[in-house]
Amino acid sequence: MMRNRFLVLLLFLLLGVLLLSAASAGEAEDISSRCKFKIDSHALKATRLVDGTYTKYWYSGEMKNPYLGISSPEPMYGLYLCFREMPDSYVIQRRENDEWVDLLEGDTRFYHVFYELSGETDIRILSTQQKKHRLMLNELFVFGSGDVPDWVQRWNDTEEKADILFLVAHPDDELIFLAGAIPTYDVELEKRVVVAYLTFANKTRRSEALNGLWTMGVRNYPVFGPFPDKYSRTLKEAYRETGGGGLNAGTKKVLGWITGLFRQYRPEVVVTQDIRGEYGHGQHRLIADGCIQGFDLAADAAQYPESAEQYGAWEVKKLYVHLYGDSEKQIHFDWDVPLSKLDGKTGMELACEAFTKHVTQADLKFTIGGKRKPLAPDITGVYYSNTDFGLHSTRVGEDEARNDFLEHITGQE
Repeated sequence: MMRNRFLVLLLFLLLGVLLLSAASAGEAEDISSRCKFKIDSHALKATRLVDGTYTKYWYSGEMKNPYLGISSPEPMYGLYLCFREMPDSYVIQRRENDEWVDLLEGDTRFYHVFYELSGETDIRILSTQQKKHRLMLNELFVFGSGDVPDWVQRWNDTEEKADILFLVAHPDDELIFLAGAIPTYDVELEKRVVVAYLTFANKTRRSEALNGLWTMGVRNYPVFGPFPDKYSRTLKEAYRETGGGGLNAGTKKVLGWITGLFRQYRPEVVVTQDIRGEYGHGQHRLIADGCIQGFDLAADAAQYPESAEQYGAWEVKKLYVHLYGDSEKQIHFDWDVPLSKLDGKTGMELACEAFTKHVTQADLKFTIGGKRKPLAPDITGVYYSNTDFGLHSTRVGEDEARNDFLEHITGQE
């Protein structure tokens, strides 16, 4: 009897220790600043890796198989890498008996990627790409034991099949002109959402896009197009400069990409920017015009046959264009409604919070109507509403309730 009581008491003590240990673990500490980095003599200072400033980046010397060594005075349990350029392949290795042993295969799907470690104190990131190149990172974070912080991005693959494809020209356009649409449909309504950009603009802004989407609750990786960021004032100039090789070749390249995008992700609905380019940006006009043409092109297997053969033809059911059409027929969204799955924050609040991650765009201003006006999501409604969208094309009839991008769309999983 005494023995049974002793065993029960011991069990409770052990359970208490386990609960105390779990409770005390808490959020993992960022120990990056206490780590030492081994870099080649031609590399920039390693402080750029851990300054938290995405505009300052680190790169190695140009060579075959460049690497970055990380040693820590305490066990490492997490490694978060924000690449500036992605090598074709890489591995995470640990030192074992003065030799380097592969620990984890590098994931080249995501430019921001997190790896769980097992208490190693000496590791390195080794590029296994064979030709000479630089290993380039915007930021790097090393964590001790505990729960991974919520801000650390652990992306899921892009949705294979989309209910809605939000297609914009540049990182931050999805916030300024679509406002609360993405968190509302992706997180609150749990629809299958794909966010796609014509261009990532530059390598810093690609990281800013990922930081902004993650802040809004998006967990499926976006699509970044292969095109350069080119400012133009006309649609023809935008096609020529964006696609390259002259107007016809540029137009064909851009429309081929958009058509392939529609076929690959098979969206029921596409939402895009203003035909007039909001304040007149040529690439905003291009992405709207490309979606309008792509609506029919994607459905015709004779057009761009390579993507038709790869993915099949696809009929998008509805296309919405920012600010399109008469006000009486538009959808007028209210992005100030609290979202229960996002701690009561509104879609507009989340868009504004996400916009703060776009540090390089924070002070950007454009001439609109002859006046210099700041461009930020919390004030854009004064100049061009980010709540109003018109149904440009439909295969399922006109909207009646006019309160939902997915009105008349049936068979959603």
